[in-house]
Formats: sequence, structure tokens, C-alpha cells
Amino acid sequence: MSRLTSPSFQIRLYAAGLYFALRQLRRPGSGIGALFGTLIFAITTLSLTVNLTHSVRDAMRQSAQQTIGGDISLRLFHRPPTDQEKVFLTKFGTVAITAEQRVMIRSSLQSPAILSELKAIDRSYPLYGDLLLSPGITAQNALEIRDGVGGAIVDPGFLEQSGLALNDEITIGDQTYQIRATLLAEPERKFRLFSLGPRVLVSLDAYGLNELLSSDKQIYWYSRLKRAPDSSMSNARVITDIEEQFPDSGWRIVNADDGIPGIERIGDFASAFASLIGIAIFAITMTAIGNALRADLSARSSEFALMRAVGVRPSQLIFTIGCMVGLVTLAAVIAAFALSHVITIALAPMVATRFGIVIAPGPGNALLIFGFVVCFVTLIALGPIRKACQVNAASLFRDQSSQSAPPFAISGPLRSPHLLLAALLILATTGFAVRLIDLGWFSVLLIAVLGLCLACFVGLGWLVRKGSSILARGTNGSAAWRLALRNIARPSAPTITIAASFGLAVTCLLAVVLFGTIAGHHLKSVLPSQTPDLVFFDLPPEQSDAFRAVASGDPAISSLARMPFLHGRVTRINGRPVSLSEIPRRYHWFIRGDRGLSWTNAPTSSIAQSRLIAGDWWTRDSVNERLASLDADIAAALGITIGDQITVNILGEPITVKIANLRKIDWTRLALDFPIVLSPMDPPPPYGVIATLSLHEPDLVAHQTVTKVADRLQGHFPHVPMIRVAGVLERLSGMFDQVRAILIAQTVLATLGAVLVIVTGLIALRQHAAGELAMLRALGIQPRQIIQTGALETGIVVTVSGMLGIVMGTGIALAASFAIGSINISQVAPLFTSTGLFALGVIALFGFGGGWILQMASLRSQPGWRG
Repeated sequence: MSRLTSPSFQIRLYAAGLYFALRQLRRPGSGIGALFGTLIFAITTLSLTVNLTHSVRDAMRQSAQQTIGGDISLRLFHRPPTDQEKVFLTKFGTVAITAEQRVMIRSSLQSPAILSELKAIDRSYPLYGDLLLSPGITAQNALEIRDGVGGAIVDPGFLEQSGLALNDEITIGDQTYQIRATLLAEPERKFRLFSLGPRVLVSLDAYGLNELLSSDKQIYWYSRLKRAPDSSMSNARVITDIEEQFPDSGWRIVNADDGIPGIERIGDFASAFASLIGIAIFAITMTAIGNALRADLSARSSEFALMRAVGVRPSQLIFTIGCMVGLVTLAAVIAAFALSHVITIALAPMVATRFGIVIAPGPGNALLIFGFVVCFVTLIALGPIRKACQVNAASLFRDQSSQSAPPFAISGPLRSPHLLLAALLILATTGFAVRLIDLGWFSVLLIAVLGLCLACFVGLGWLVRKGSSILARGTNGSAAWRLALRNIARPSAPTITIAASFGLAVTCLLAVVLFGTIAGHHLKSVLPSQTPDLVFFDLPPEQSDAFRAVASGDPAISSLARMPFLHGRVTRINGRPVSLSEIPRRYHWFIRGDRGLSWTNAPTSSIAQSRLIAGDWWTRDSVNERLASLDADIAAALGITIGDQITVNILGEPITVKIANLRKIDWTRLALDFPIVLSPMDPPPPYGVIATLSLHEPDLVAHQTVTKVADRLQGHFPHVPMIRVAGVLERLSGMFDQVRAILIAQTVLATLGAVLVIVTGLIALRQHAAGELAMLRALGIQPRQIIQTGALETGIVVTVSGMLGIVMGTGIALAASFAIGSINISQVAPLFTSTGLFALGVIALFGFGGGWILQMASLRSQPGWRG
């Protein structure tokens, strides 16, 4: 074997390549600096996003038993489980019974009552997790009866609203309780982000004697089952046995093995969306990384040519450049992981306090992120490295440097090994991205949508470049204008990358901002004028006429609406048991839980506002004809229409009704309407009455008026739960503002990534400007004209892509707004116009002004062009 091909000599050559790469990094230059900084930004953003979303999802999955309250949870509405049902459940393990009800609680008959969420617990509670109290006593000690008075555990917010303290007494229904502890943590409330009032816990034994307990009250009864550790039966098998034993019980059954219903789905999709945004930010910044790498390798072309002149082979040069890129990437990964770890430690206490979630970045995430980054960077670096390795020694002696290849172009003859490597890298990168999103086939769909959006914006960038080429040939404008158009149209210009990245970022940002603005306007301005001021529920039917008489005599009340109200669960469709697998997931809520329903002999004013899609209303004498009016969207999801039948389980009794008509309900109005409205029943099942009140007073004094009216009515009906809608909307607005702030922050990061693309692209474009500037100088072009050219060049691409982003973002926001409810175009048009014009102005200022600054900096760095 010859010396040139001996393994030891090859090792020394590659060692020399590694040594050369290290020496090159001793003077990194602007390209490597931009590459390193952009990588740190991209990896840190991706790492934080993935770690946070995975921590949230893992917390939801791992704490399902605590959140559900057992291995299996069985819920009934209006009625408690029978003794027969409880005995059967004890065959499978320990059973805990709890009851939950919204009630008005006061310290005395003269003090204002507070709407609270009452929970009555037995001695087995909690089956999983810990109930933390202050002072540190057990729940049994806090709730025991002392001197004939039972104990109560209250949320700290209850003490703040009432002004009470420990050992004070409160009245619940017809019973008196003494406050003995405050509630610090409750297992089932870990992911409860919204409630109508503070939590109050009492003993189930005492609650069983309260006048509040009746079948016409809105009471949730939970039977939670903790399986025996040595049981060989699965939860699914136990549920099957329970349903076979009590087919018409009306239980809503939840299996902890399936996660937290509703909450888990929301968490999965929210975390998937957040992870997708993180990957999109990384993909956008990868364009900046490609620009920075091309700029740096182009600046080192003479050194690479010298290496080729002394006999360095292309493969060895590829190894050398690969070592440079690999070392920079490795250093960026280490720095980004360290930075994200510091930020995670800083954020962990806040997240744990607010959401009860422990952020725990595990090694699995780090490995996934590292693999994704390596594959993506390698894919992006393939083209620039191959281009750099094609330099030859002749370029040292005469001008043989070719134009830079366009972004992502493969120079030279296409070879199957290179294409195969690129294909494998694309597959590996996609695989890592799917694992990072971690939502099965839906992850693939999200990645495909992201790729399609990027492809669309790449096409837009291509159109901008072609349009500039046509205008450059057909316009007679100034020299700066024509030169800018020609620069935009050059194949080596970063026109496509800038248009694609910035356009996508602006689209995301405008869509989030505009949709958030529309939703916020509806929630804070439109909705309060369309909703009642007070809502009374669980009003006993025998007090309904008296309530109407008292309310009608109050001059401040402008309108009163009343309807019977109870809950039922849809169990069969056309006589066949309902299967969730046959229903779109977004409508599982309708089947899985108890739904509010009512009945009437004619549509009320609120129900009449829902447009009738099909069928007709029944006549006023349609008593016991068992007809139903159903929301049209729900009917489409269930696959039923006029004439079909549904079976509703009410208080353990299945009632089959026929669909008489379908209505298009606008759920954004919060009016007194229900997804299921039945024809009159005689005699009706035990029920309560819900009443809504609207007031005359203008907004400035509405709060005082609402308080006075509420106090007067509460004086006549002290035990009827009451909701002040303004307070509920205020809490909803606060939650909405937090979610909007998070989404805007993410899209701002995407915009920052697009800015990095612009900066690095222009650095790459002006890397070898000395010769071009000398030629322009010889032609009599002044420095001011050169600066104008740079400003026009950058401003045109940024402004055009931003305009398209504004249009697409506005379209997405409008589509999303129409999807969730009807909006008034005349009301939002001024808002959209002003926001779009403001965004366009900012984008134009950024594009033209930023181009001016960058071109001036590039010009001043050239010898002889100072001043």
C-alpha cells in the first residue's frame, strides 16, 4: 500500500483538517458570529418550548389519577348513587363519594352572600394525592362536629371576599358551620383554571341532612374507585362490568388510563401547537444560518483555494469545513442548553405556583432536540459546503470566482449519493420533529402544513424576484432604483429566503394579533351588552312566580327570562348505544358528559334568535309528544337529522325523543339557550328554574345598580345561587389576555428569527462588495446612491413580503373569527384597516430604514469610502 493511501497518513491528514478548523475558528468573523448567535437563539427557543410543553403534557398524564380522583370516576347529576350501586362498586376496590354544588354562603342573614363551590366529602377522600390545609391538620379533624356545629374548609379567596377568619361561623342552606382551616391544595383542582366562586369543603354526613339536598338541585355526585393493587382486571374491564350491571344508570364514566377528559385534549393540542411554533421558529432561523454560513465560507474562499493548491483533496476539505460547522454547532448547542436550563430554573417556581406543573427537562428531550438540530444544520450546510469545496487553485491568480449559488441550490452535477443523503436527512429531521410534537399522525399533518406554508412563501419570493427582473428591464427610473431591482433579481440574492421567512412570520403575528383583538373586543365590548346582568339558577319551581313578581316590581330591571333547567346524558341514537369512536373528537363533550336541557311549548325570545335550519317548531299543545330541537352542528356531528331519535337519560330514566327541528346556535351570545330543547312534559321530572335579568342603567352606574338589585333579590330568596355576569366576564378576560400574551410572545420570536434571516442574508450578499463598489465608483455612482440602493433593495423585498403576510394573516384571523361565531364586518373593518396600515408602516420603516443602516455600515467598512 502506498504512503498516500495508508491509514496512518489518512488519519494525520484528517487530524490536520481538524487542526485547521480550530485555527480558523480563532478568528471567526461576522459570518461565524452570526451563525453561532442565530443557532443559540433557535436552539434555546426550541428547547424552552419543547421542555415546557412536554412537562405540561407529562404532568397531565401522570396526575390523571389525582385529577380524576381515582382509577375510575363515575358521575351522576341530580341524584346520588343508590345503596345497590355503591355495594357493587366496592367489589372492585375502595369507593369515595363526594357531592359538588354551587351555593350562596353567608356569615349571617344580614351579610351579603358569596357564590361558592361547595364540596361534601366522605372519610375516604382523597383516594389519590394530598389535601393540604392550613393549619396543618387533617380533613377529618377540620370537619368533625364540635358542640353540634360541623367544620368547614374554605379557599383563602373566600376569607378575602367575606372578611371572615378562622373559627368564624358561616351559614350553608339551613346549617351552620365553623371555619376551621383554609385550603392550600386539592388533588382534583390541579388543572382547574376557572371557577365561579371560592371552594368550600364540608363533611358528606352533615351535608346529607341539609335542605339544599334534593333531586331538583344542580348537584354533581361523584363515585370514585381506587382499584386494589393486586387486582388483575383492567380498568376497561371493570367499566364494562359496571355498565352491564347498571345499563341505565346515567353515569358519566372516566377511566384514568385515558387521561383527563377535555383537559388532556386541550393540553395535547395546545402543547402540539406550541411545539410546532418552536419548530417553525427554528426552521425560519435555519435560513439565517444558511445565509451566515454562505457568507463565512465565501469570505474564506481564498484560503480554501490555497489548500487545494497544496494538494488537499475535496473530501479532506469537506471534512475540514464540516469540522468547523460541527464545532460551532456543538458549542451553540451546549450554550443554548445551558441558557435554557437557567431560564427554566427561573420560570419553574412561577409555573409551579400558577399552574401546579413542575417543569422537568429530561435527557430524552435533550437527545431529541440535539438530533433534530444536527440533522437540520447538516441539511442546510450541504449546499454551501459543496459549493465551497469546488473552489480551485486558479482563483488565486485570476478572477475565477463564480457567483454564489442561490439558497438551497446544489451546485455541480447532481449525484445520487448527494441526493440520497439529502433525502435521508429530510426524513430524519421530519422524524425528530414528529417526536418533538408527540401527537402521532397529527404531528405529521402539522409538519406537512408547515412545509406547505413555507413552500407557498418560497413561491411568493420567486415571484418577487421574477417581477423585479421584469421591472429592471422595463423601467426608466433612477440609477439607484434600477440597481436595486437588478440586485433583488440576482440568483445569489437572498430574495426568496427573506420573503419566505419574513412573510411567514408576519402572517403568524398578524393572525394572532388580529384574532386576539377581535375576540378581545367581543369578550370585553360586545358580549357585556348582549348578556344578562344577573343569572339565578336552582330556583325552586314553586318560587318561580314569586321571583317573577318581585323582579318585575323593580324599576331597574328591563327584562326577565325564565326556563326550566336540568341535565341529561345522551346515551342512544336511533336505539343504538352511542360510541365515541364514531363521533368527531371535538364533539365528544356532548356525548361524554351531562348536557343542560330545557323544554318549552314555544320558542322563547332567546331561542328564536337561533336560526332554524330544518324542520318546524311544535304546536303549543304538544304535551308529552317527546319532540326535540337540536343544535344543527351537533346533529351533523352525530349523523342525525329530522325524524331521527335520541335517548336522553334523565335522573336514571331513559327518555327517547324525536328530532323535530335543527337550529344554528350562536354560542358567543351567552343567551338563555340550550343544545337540546324538548317539547313540554307532564308531569315534568324534578327540575330547577334558571332566570336571567337585564338592567336599564348605563355602564357608568351599572355596577352599583347590579349590586343593589342583587342584594334586594337575595333578601327575598337567600338560598338561590346567583351569578354576577360582569365578574365572570372579567375573569374570562384576564385568562384570555394571558393566553393572547403567550401566543404573541411566540410569534414575536418568529418575527425576530425572520429579522435574523434578513440581517444574515444581507451580510452574505455584501460579503464581496469591494469589487462591485469600485466599479460603481468608476461609473460615477456616489455613496449616497449606493446607500439608497441598499435601502430600496431591502425595503422592497421586506415590504412586499410583509404586505402579503398582512393580507394572509388578516384572512386567517377573519376565517377563525367566523368559525367561532358571527362578527359584524362594519365593526371590525376600521380595526383591521388601522391595524393593517400601522403594520405596513412599521414594516416599510423597518425594511427601508434597516436596509439604509446596513448598507451604510457595509459602505463605511470599505477602504476609501469613509465619510
